Amino acid sequence: MLLDKLYAYVWGSAFMDSSNTYIIRDEVTFIIDPGCYKSFTNLFGLMNNDRIPLSDVDVVFNTHLHKDHCESNSMFLRKGAILAFNINDRVIRNEKPDLDVSKIKHYSTGKLDLEFIHTPGHTPGSTCIYINEFDALISGDLVFENGLPGRTDLHGSNNRDMIKSLEKIHDLSPELILPGHGRIFSGREGIRALLEKSIEFITRKDNY
Repeated sequence: MLLDKLYAYVWGSAFMDSSNTYIIRDEVTFIIDPGCYKSFTNLFGLMNNDRIPLSDVDVVFNTHLHKDHCESNSMFLRKGAILAFNINDRVIRNEKPDLDVSKIKHYSTGKLDLEFIHTPGHTPGSTCIYINEFDALISGDLVFENGLPGRTDLHGSNNRDMIKSLEKIHDLSPELILPGHGRIFSGREGIRALLEKSIEFITRKDNY
């Protein structure tokens, strides 16, 4: 457990091509980005260690619909979970959400309030979750520990949208970022500096 009610399954180099997975264990149990099939056995084992049965997961949330974040969705959906994502990502993968987070801003899991922040750029529907109680952002592929942003050379990506999304999170100024890949990073000033570095990188790229 990373924080009260929040579990983090952060993969090392063996699974860098699969997303990190986060679970909010509250009155409603939320899993964020179950990842690839190749990492599922490890995820299943760690969930067992934490006494979280697959059948306890109520909502599967995808920050975006790239395969490395959503391939294992079915392992939870077949146990009765509902699927949540921003419907703008249907241009990436033709899925239908049970819960379209483009339509709502907040979702209560019981003790925690999740704020959905639309952050397009990597994909049209990319969405972060901000947890006010922890001043923490689950960021998908928006930004990484080295200050690099998510890729913007893929289908549905857009440099200008990515700049605006990075600026939005810079203004939010969270204390903790839980990224889609790599290590979790903390410290408000350091995070602001990383976001500024990302904005500069994308701005230079957009001006070429």
